[in-house]
Amino acid sequence: MPTKNKILDLKGLKKIRKKFVTKKIILCHGVFDLLHVGHINYFKASKKHGDILVVSVTADKFVGKGPGRPAFSINNRLKFLHEIDCIDYLYLSNDLTSEKVIKNLKPNFYCKGKDYSNIKSKGDKNLKKEIDALKSTKGKFKIIKEISFSSSKFINENSLQNFNEECKNYIRLIRKKFSLNQIMQNFDILKKKRVLVIGETIIDKYITTEAVGKSGKEPMLVVKPIKEIKFLGGSGYIANLCSSFVKEIKVISFLGKQNTEKKFVLESLNKNIKYNFLLKKNSPTITKLRYIDDYKKTKIIGVYDLNDNLISKKEETVFYNLLKKNIKNFDLIIVADYGHGMITENIRKLILKNKNKVFLNTQINSFNRGYHTVVKYKKINTLIINEGELRYELRDKHSKIPDLVKSLAKKISVTNIIVTRGKLGAVLVNCINNSVILCPAFNQNNVDTVGAGDTFFGICSLLLGSKVNGTISMLFGSLCASFSIDQQGKKTLINDKTVKKHLTHMFS
Repeated sequence: MPTKNKILDLKGLKKIRKKFVTKKIILCHGVFDLLHVGHINYFKASKKHGDILVVSVTADKFVGKGPGRPAFSINNRLKFLHEIDCIDYLYLSNDLTSEKVIKNLKPNFYCKGKDYSNIKSKGDKNLKKEIDALKSTKGKFKIIKEISFSSSKFINENSLQNFNEECKNYIRLIRKKFSLNQIMQNFDILKKKRVLVIGETIIDKYITTEAVGKSGKEPMLVVKPIKEIKFLGGSGYIANLCSSFVKEIKVISFLGKQNTEKKFVLESLNKNIKYNFLLKKNSPTITKLRYIDDYKKTKIIGVYDLNDNLISKKEETVFYNLLKKNIKNFDLIIVADYGHGMITENIRKLILKNKNKVFLNTQINSFNRGYHTVVKYKKINTLIINEGELRYELRDKHSKIPDLVKSLAKKISVTNIIVTRGKLGAVLVNCINNSVILCPAFNQNNVDTVGAGDTFFGICSLLLGSKVNGTISMLFGSLCASFSIDQQGKKTLINDKTVKKHLTHMFS
């Protein structure tokens, strides 16, 4: 009983159950990215269990099948499904699962393909939520045993069409050397690690705006605020990012005594993170406000509120004693030195006593340019630095990256130096054996690059610090960075489950 316009909104979805009281309603739910004969067989077999077939389709932003997915946008997927006669109604699902659809539609049967066997479903938490919702509405779960064809397997294995040639070659290189099982074993290694994060806590704020026009009296652009986005940055962001991967994690940082933002910081921090937040006198908690054009998503201007003077001697003593008490208890020490006065010479010397465990990112910014230098850190395990910052550090505009790294390695004792290059990817140089690994950027949808460097830094630090192969470490870092830049603000963080899902789709 196909209709001219099959696509329902939530209100229409609720009406279906009332409209067809005496009919049996079937629900199928999924991404349906690359439609093929297997889907047609699945829909036809599902409809045999009833009278009305409703298909709910996952919106683009909730598709967790790896970078670059879905291959086809929600509009194209709905358009194709609309032409399949056995489908009576379609619904666009803006959720991770079909729970909401089930509770509103109350189908008689919820059908999934045979790859959702009982063995697999036991470990699928999302499917369990859906089946629980189905039981609450007195519906039944059905496995459709038609021959299936995997869209994901075709897209990811045969064509790798989500990626450019560099990314494809990198994936092929890893496939030749490592199985999916070998890649996944690295998560077990990470789960044994205890990690300490040291660095400034930053509050990032965005105010999206609409341009109104030029001021009538002054040569000034006038904008109208639309919405505010506020999220945790700096060491707090890195701790949050790493927290789902490791056994134990702690962050030691400073907030400002003026306007501490402590409540927001603690509310934003994942519950499994231990913390010590000290207070810096005559200082606000570092806040970086950026005004953004809502239409183009481009940043108009930045307003940074901070005091980058060094912490006082009294504050340094408290910080030093706290670090000394804690630092020996951790396997990895991630230091994010943004150059805003938290890391004094005495603090740095204490950190460097644990040189083989130290993973460092120092950043040059508008406040510390000309004053902040990585050479202060003489002996560390791994340094991660942006190409522009590396060239500024060495006052060298033209040399190749391996040559730049060699020059820097003469000034500091370091095992690894990773140079991040934005859309050009990253380069890992082992300064002991002079090996070089070039990793491309896996980003497909560049919305907001703020935090991408911290993401890459945090994830690579975890893996290299756990002695994971450099090629795999760079892949993990690049994948996580690609996730971080496809959203405005950093409200949603990638976690171990999401990374596992992406890797499974790429390498299974």
